[in-house]
Order: sequence, then structure tokens, then C-alpha cells
Amino acid sequence: MKYLGGKNKLGKHISAAILKTVEEQPQLFNIKKDDVKGLLVPFCGSLGVLKFLAPHFRKIRASDTHEDLVALWKSVQSGKFKPPTEISEEEYKRIKELPSPNPLKAFAGFGLSFGGKYFSGFAQKYTNGKNENYLRAATNSVKKLEPVIQRVKFSVSDYSRLRPKNMLIYADPPYVNKRFPVKYRKGTKKYDVFDNDKFWDVMRKWSKNNIVFISEVSAPDDFVAVWSKPKARSVSQSKKTRFKNKSKKWTTEKLFVYSGK
Repeated sequence: MKYLGGKNKLGKHISAAILKTVEEQPQLFNIKKDDVKGLLVPFCGSLGVLKFLAPHFRKIRASDTHEDLVALWKSVQSGKFKPPTEISEEEYKRIKELPSPNPLKAFAGFGLSFGGKYFSGFAQKYTNGKNENYLRAATNSVKKLEPVIQRVKFSVSDYSRLRPKNMLIYADPPYVNKRFPVKYRKGTKKYDVFDNDKFWDVMRKWSKNNIVFISEVSAPDDFVAVWSKPKARSVSQSKKTRFKNKSKKWTTEKLFVYSGK
């Protein structure tokens, strides 16, 4: 399912890097691999990395501040969620106004929206004749996830309120934008500015008694990159020009761990 900032294309690589680092570089962490009691994903999003890590853990916790998104994963997990066979632009707009929490709002709001950004515009309208079916892609995605997430305990929670211990943690926070403050969807209506300094302080604290990995493109000096992979992004962000501007902007996705110990 499309999701702004999601790791669906990189999830397999990131999860492999996490497992390899834990196995081959234990000196990076304050606790031993055998002391890890479970997996925690505090910014679960579209589950792009969790779905590959989940088979390796019995105890799994996942959270997000977006109540519709968490409602979707709980509904998929229980087998109750049945994706519509058709959603028009008019229906898309109607779904947007439904009360929250509502799994259908997350399904349509992310999966059927331009760029995977929550209700940013009905994406099917901007395929420019290309053979893309957003509804079918989103439906196939959630169906594949159902058997993978059966042991996951989902919750609506701000990461800073969690108190993990002896967990392997994968954090994928809103990335730093040097020109504008990072804003993220808090709940379903309010926006808030993400406090990056606070985030890195929490990661330092968690690293004392957990194994912590963070996805970002940059990090403070006391964090070290253990994996990286170039990623191409389209320069054009416009719905109407997405197929006209073929130029790409390259960034490097990185995986960080705390080196301060």
C-alpha cells in the first residue's frame, strides 16, 4: 500500500541489514542478542520493514500516532477488513469525512492518494493513461499482510511515552527537512512539528537497554551508519506533471545505531 515515507521497496534490504548487524557486530550494543525479548516498531506506518522482521520474533509491538492507520492494521489482522471492489472519486471524498478511527479512511486516505500522502488527492485521476490500479494494489498489499501480522500487538501511541527494555527497536521517524520544519499527521486532523532533538535524545536513552536501529538520511555525530543504499526520487511532485518530468533526485537511505554507549 502506498504510504508517504514508507519503506515498502527498501524493507527487505533494511531488515536484512538489521539482522546481519546484530549477528556480526554485537560490540555496537549494550545488550546481547540472546537478551532480546521482542520487536518494537514505534513508527509502524505501512509495515514495510516490520513484515520482514516479524517472522524472527515471537513478541512484537507496533505503534503509530495515526488512529485510522492503527485501526486498519487491527482490522486486517482480525480478518474483518474487506476492501471495497470499487471506489470512485466521489466515494473517496465521502470516506474522508467519516468519523475516526476508521480502517477504511486509512485504506483510502493512504492507498488511493497521490504519493501515498493522506487524502492528498484521488491518485487514480492522475494516471495519465498508464495502466495503474491503485485500489487493486492497495487491496493486494493488505491481503498479503494479514498472515504476517497475526502476532503483532498494535497501539495508538506517541513513541516518547513508550518504555521499552530488552527489545530490538526499528524507528523510522519523519525525516529532517532543512528548509522547513518537519510536520507529520498527529491523529487525523491536527498537525504538529516533529521535535528531532527530542527524538535523538530518546534514542540515546533507549539504546542503554535495547538494540536500536534508526532509518534516516543523517544523524547526530554520536550515531554511526551501519548500512546505506542510494534511492531515486522523482523531482516533480505535481500530480499533473508526474509523467512529464522524468528527472530523478538521488538520496541515500541510511540505518543508524548509537555509538556513545
